[in-house]
This record gives sequence, structure tokens and C-alpha cells, in this order.
Amino acid sequence: MVYLIGAGPGGCGLVTFRAAERIKSADVIIFDHLVNGTLLNYAKQDCELIYAGKISGNHHLKQEEITALIIEKARAGKCVARLKGGDPFVFGRGGEEAAALAEEGIDFEIISGISSCYSVPAYAGIPLTHRDFASSFHVITAHEKKGKNSVDYGALAKLDGTLVFLMGAAKIKEIADRLIKNGKSVSTPTAVISNGTLPNQTSIFGTLGDIAEKAENCAMPAVIVVGDVVDLHDKIDWFKPSGKKILATGTETVLASLRKAARERNAEITELSVIKTMPINYEKFAEINLSDYTYIVFSSANGVDIFFDHLAKTRADIRTLAAVKFAVVGERTAAALEKRGVYADCVPREADSESLAAKLKKRLTEKDNVLLLRAEGASAALTDMLEEKNVPYTDLALYKTETDFSKKDALAVYAAEADYIILSSGSAAKAFCDMEIETGAKIISIGAKTTEAAGKYGINIYKTAEKPTAESLINRILED
Repeated sequence: MVYLIGAGPGGCGLVTFRAAERIKSADVIIFDHLVNGTLLNYAKQDCELIYAGKISGNHHLKQEEITALIIEKARAGKCVARLKGGDPFVFGRGGEEAAALAEEGIDFEIISGISSCYSVPAYAGIPLTHRDFASSFHVITAHEKKGKNSVDYGALAKLDGTLVFLMGAAKIKEIADRLIKNGKSVSTPTAVISNGTLPNQTSIFGTLGDIAEKAENCAMPAVIVVGDVVDLHDKIDWFKPSGKKILATGTETVLASLRKAARERNAEITELSVIKTMPINYEKFAEINLSDYTYIVFSSANGVDIFFDHLAKTRADIRTLAAVKFAVVGERTAAALEKRGVYADCVPREADSESLAAKLKKRLTEKDNVLLLRAEGASAALTDMLEEKNVPYTDLALYKTETDFSKKDALAVYAAEADYIILSSGSAAKAFCDMEIETGAKIISIGAKTTEAAGKYGINIYKTAEKPTAESLINRILED
């Protein structure tokens, strides 16, 4: 089965529920350059991600190769999601791919997307239709098939409706000149919107007569809007882009907190989980009697989630934990615990193992029995403290983290365009180093430990958050 999915204009969240469902179920995702990287986090952990991006003048894969790849994967019995910017049937070559699939007898479904032809103008405060100005709009591609020249500028110039040109950044002067030559008034309001719906959206306003000069250095991709409705942008100026393209790496749990912090501050991030969290030692965990312990200690939010998910899978009774106290490494882990209906008894001010060990040291006695649930290869600070105090403990590695190399191509694409890249853990720093990504972005670290780890991997940290929290990270960037 193949799903031809419209991923929207690029802004995070401008995607349909049906699209998100199919991304989650896919065995293979073939994605384009304009797809928001955050959508790739919905993919299954074993999903194959294939970058087929096409930038003007630079095709990673040619269209014929993309179509052949879709057919090859579908014939192999894979559920394929072909993820395309905008809507697959609006200048997205989706019609060609669908026809090829039909010819091969391969089942497919079209999942419409939010098209840039109307969403990008909306984000620039331009309604394509308005009772006082335009009762229709017309969408034209500025890039026709080679050797074909069917756009009738004479007819377009006579229309009273709004004209929308897609993929026209390199042809602004040609479009304006041809419209004027065919009778369109030189004073017709015109706008060029680059990177629409994204944090680095820029809108340039003028007339047909001067827009080419004003938008000479505009970035791609760009949407060109011609018509009287353009003048409404002053009244309908609602979208306030931060101007900063932020790429956040880490685990899904960390990314969720960063997403929330960013939205609360009118910012937007592209999220890309470059680390796989792999549960381990389930057999040993199943042998443990939780009621034997007086304290359970979590060193991350991931550990909390894995622990409670395992309790649910094994139908363990939560009342077993009635007498147990919980210690966590920091506020983020405490918040993950609260989502499970449990409030931590011990939370250090600084979110690191050393601070947690120091705080626990004042509370524990030899009568306690401690269960450490954390990552493989975790810091020895806690175990050293417990042995020093002669406190019985079980140190169980509940999960391990690995670099998710399936995201390498995606990371290269989004890192190349980012202004800032967030490293939210030492594991994220290692993954960034493992993938050998080159970028001119400023690297922001969540805390001193991550900065120290990044240094070991040869990564230059531009700034470190004042506190190891998502809120502090986003503030650090917005204040820069």
C-alpha cells in the first residue's frame, strides 16, 4: 500500500490527522525537502527514512527514480508513505506518481495536504478572496515542464481575481514584465512571501512595477501574490515569526518539553529525535519485587516512561508502590513522574546525578533499600554514595540509548538550514558527532554536563542554558 501524503506548507502542525496516522504506520517514508522534520518523529523506530528532496537546480533523486523507488518498496510488501510538501496534487507531481502506481496495479491513497497557494498568503495577512476586492483566485506554476509554455499571460492580465504564482522566486521579474506587457496595471499590489509559515518567513510588498527590484534577493521557496487583496496585509498582520530557525535534537520525551516551551514563547522548533531509546533487562526487571524497596530512583524521564509502560504491559498492581518513595534527577523527570500520578519525594536543585546523590545521602540510612532505574553506562555518583553509606541497592539498567542513523539524511538537511541547534543531552551530542554533520548553526547546550560531553566530541558550544530546562534553553535562544 502507498500513501501519497501532503505534508503542508512547512509550519509545524499544518498537517492533517489522517496524514499523521499514516506516517505512524509506514514501513518506509520517502520525504521531500519542504517537509517539516518534526513529522519524521511520528515514524516507527524501525521505519526506513529516504530523503528524495528536490531543491531548485539540485535534485537528490530525479522524479523517475522516486517513482521507481516507491514501486520497488511497495512490491516488497512495505507500507510506503510518500511525504510531499503542500498538497500532492497541486504542482506536487502526485498525479504522475498516482498514475504510475495505478498502471502497476499497486493500491494507493491520496491524503490531501494544506497547500502553500492559500496558506502562505494567509500567514502574510493576505486573503485570496474578499467581497470588496476579489471573487476568485488563480494558481499558476512558474516552472512548467521543459519545452512547454502554455501559461497565457494575456488571459491572466485580464482577470480580476487574485493571481498566485508558485515556485517563482527566480522568475519574479519575468512574471511581472509579462503581466505588465499584457495589460496588467504597473501599480497592481504585489507580494513575495519566502519560507511561508516558518519562523524565518519574510514578506516583501510592492507593485508589479517595483517588486522585482525589491525582492531581488528573496529566499526560496517563495509564493508571489498579485492583486488588490495584497493591500489588506496591513490590517490582517497576525503572524509574528521569531526569525530564528531552531532545530532540536534528543529523545521524544525531551522534544515534547521543548515543543511546549517554544510554543509558550511564540517560537517554533523543528524536532528531530536522533537518539533511539531501547528498553533492556526486562527479564531481570520482571524478577524484582518492588515492595522490597524503600526508594526508587529515576535518572531521566525516559526511565519513568519505560518503567510505567512495563508495569502496564505486565499488569502489575500500582498499589505495590504504596510505601515506596521516589527520587528523581531533576524537574523534567519529576514532571514525567507527575504525569503518571506520582509526585517525587526527592528532587535536587541541579539536574545531575551528583546533586541527586548529595540530596539522597542526607535522607538514606542502612535500613533503606534502593532501586536505581536508569540508562546503561550511567554515572557512578549514586552507586558510590550508596556504597559509602552501606545502603543496599539494586542498579538496573532499564534502557540504553543509541544513535539513530536512519535520521542522518534528515539531520543533514535541517541542520544546514538552522540558525540554532539544541543539544539536550550528552547522548544527543554523541549522535550529532557520530553522523558527522556540518553546519553553520549556533549550538546551544541544555547544561554543563552536555557542554562537557560536546567538548569531548569536538563540538563547539555557542551558549549553555542557565538552567537545564526546556524553558531556559528556549529563552537563551530568543534572547540572543
